[in-house]
Amino acid sequence: MHLAIKRYQFLPSAVVRRMARAYGTRIELVVGDSQSRADMGDEVAPGLYERELHYLQMHEWAGTADDVLWRRSKMGLHYCAQERERVRAWWSQRFKTPD
Repeated sequence: MHLAIKRYQFLPSAVVRRMARAYGTRIELVVGDSQSRADMGDEVAPGLYERELHYLQMHEWAGTADDVLWRRSKMGLHYCAQERERVRAWWSQRFKTPD
């Protein structure tokens, strides 16, 4: 995990630790060729960037924002209602789903 924190030092260490626990070596697919926080896209909710949401949709078959928040990541447990709604709004706009 320390290697990931060093490699992705442009991200907050707490975000890198969460991603490393969640994705293991697939963190490389999540972060991709990003070299800065800006390369990760907008921070849709605290510690959740557009790049990760795209990864979840493409590689983890997440079909809705609630799928991301509750089944794939459990981040819905840590976000307030407003933050969860931001994820839903982003998802429905980007992927044209009813979520």
